Amino acid sequence: MKGFGSVFIQEWVILKHNSTWWAILGLLLVLTVLAALNGAARTDQMAEMASGLNRGEMQTQTALQNTVARWEANPEGDPPSVASAGALGLSVLSHYTVLPPSPLASLSIGQTDVQPIYYKVTAHPALSFLNEAKIQNPLNVLAGSFDVAFVIVFLLPIFIVALTFDLMSKEKERGVLSLVLAHGVSKTAFIIAKGAARAFLIFFLLLIVGLAAVVLTEPDLASGALWARFGLWFLVVSLYAFFWFASALFVNALNKPSVTNGVILANLWLVFVVVVPALVNVIATTLFPAPSRVELTTEMREATEVADQESAESREAFFFDHPEMVGGNANADQFFLQVLATDSAVERAIEPLMQEFGAQAEKRQEVVDLLQYASPSIMAQNALNAISGTGTERFSDFSEQVLSFHENWRGFFTNRIIKGKRMSAAEFDEIPTFEYKTWGVASVLAATAGPILGLLFFVLLLSIWSSRKYARYPVV
Repeated sequence: MKGFGSVFIQEWVILKHNSTWWAILGLLLVLTVLAALNGAARTDQMAEMASGLNRGEMQTQTALQNTVARWEANPEGDPPSVASAGALGLSVLSHYTVLPPSPLASLSIGQTDVQPIYYKVTAHPALSFLNEAKIQNPLNVLAGSFDVAFVIVFLLPIFIVALTFDLMSKEKERGVLSLVLAHGVSKTAFIIAKGAARAFLIFFLLLIVGLAAVVLTEPDLASGALWARFGLWFLVVSLYAFFWFASALFVNALNKPSVTNGVILANLWLVFVVVVPALVNVIATTLFPAPSRVELTTEMREATEVADQESAESREAFFFDHPEMVGGNANADQFFLQVLATDSAVERAIEPLMQEFGAQAEKRQEVVDLLQYASPSIMAQNALNAISGTGTERFSDFSEQVLSFHENWRGFFTNRIIKGKRMSAAEFDEIPTFEYKTWGVASVLAATAGPILGLLFFVLLLSIWSSRKYARYPVV
């Protein structure tokens, strides 16, 4: 490409002395750093909250264990009530299953605004803790979090559009294009050199701000998983930036005035970043609306009342047959057996509705996964969430692991309740604990493969289309 080097260098000199360029790039740098710090503060707050929950739980369990150990050392009178597996599993003890933050979690808050990062697991049915929701500030949920992903997805396109909307139209309007081509520079070299100079500067800045965000927010910089994720993160960000560069080149190839180019690109930003994501959400929730939570609450209440009534009738019949158990001689183990029976009845009554909730949620997610390819912004956001470990896939994986753990926790106590066994001090050390199985880089790559290929398709499509347009681009 004849003249590429000279045009590229000349473009660099012009950009170097352009104060508007440096102001925009400086603003992007400042916003990214502030977003990274805000995301880090949010992540640290959640981690500290989860750590506090686990500390409180361990302190409670240790105190109960010490109580039983003291009685075992001097077994006078009845065993303490906390030695009852029913009292422990169904009333006193619980276990907080926590989703730990993954590397780069500070760069994208993602689904943590609406998804729980911990569950309070008990020996009661899973529905008793799966439907507990933290109360969020509705304004925060509406506006979203200010994090690096927000800067990349929402603000970066505006900066790129501001710097490229008149990439070729301005040169043509000033007569520079015809003058340069008259000196033997090829049109292709001129176009690519101007775009490459701006793109190189933007991508270099993105690399700098990305590294700065990692250094400011990640304590373990020696982790290989961290840098593998960062490589994916920079790939997604670069492809997303390339899309907006390719869009600007394509719009410039339409041979419109600079003002018109700016309006077209602004409307493209509005469509891809605001309108299409809103439409995807409307379509998904319209096609597969979630069952009413009011209905779920009502069903749970009615099932509980029916189960309690049946339990009361069974309890009265039992005491009629065993009058010696009435009053002070009543066996607490029978009460906990009745609680298990009530839980089982409620669980059976609510199971169809819970399955409906799960099926509708899966179908909605399938629609979103399909329609994300209609907008590069949705693809970029989903990919950045997955890389940061704050996407839907990781939260679903966390929920599945919690349900599996709940079966172990529940079985540990219910087996002892049914057998009427007391907990020894040594058995406290056998109580199950939850450890999240890390979502590795391979899982992250699988979750981001679709969005990455989708972004690459958009970039190639616009690039090929633009090249054909520029082949017939009029010089004057």
